[in-house]
Amino acid sequence: MAEERDFRDTIEAFIYDYPVCEFFYLTPDDLVFSDKVRYICENECARYGKCWACPPAVGPIEKCIERCRSFKHVFLFSTVAEVSDSLNMSACVAAKNRHEEVTLQIRDRFREAFGDDVLALSTGCALCEACAYPDGPCRHPDRRLSTIESHGILLPATAQKVGASYACTSETVVFFSLIFFSG
Repeated sequence: MAEERDFRDTIEAFIYDYPVCEFFYLTPDDLVFSDKVRYICENECARYGKCWACPPAVGPIEKCIERCRSFKHVFLFSTVAEVSDSLNMSACVAAKNRHEEVTLQIRDRFREAFGDDVLALSTGCALCEACAYPDGPCRHPDRRLSTIESHGILLPATAQKVGASYACTSETVVFFSLIFFSG
């Protein structure tokens, strides 16, 4: 238990520096995995096959799930953004980009605290106006964030399971990220 308290103390020494709404300490066993989430990626997402951060570029679903389960700890956090209208796509994309920047900053703090073997998953990469995939290498491999769903994680079911607030309103949007680490 002392080890668990130590990593929590380390995280809580910096996490309040960021605009995080809620956070939870989990293990991979707390996550709800399904290989069927790839069906949604393939059939309903316009980014499928067009982005280094999305399937199929992230690798086979079994390997993604295996990688997630190889870590000892998972840190789930959310940010909430106020927008003029949650149906206004450009406002939501701007808020999503701010969430991604916060995720990268927090991921870097985890790397400083627990070593380089840290995996961050979030809402998906939006660094480049047009991704180089599949014709060229990723322009920003260390800043690229894959989606939570690309790794077979059912976010709504996981949020419900751990008691995370998932509700949006007409003027707010909620974004989630997961940080996997073992240190």
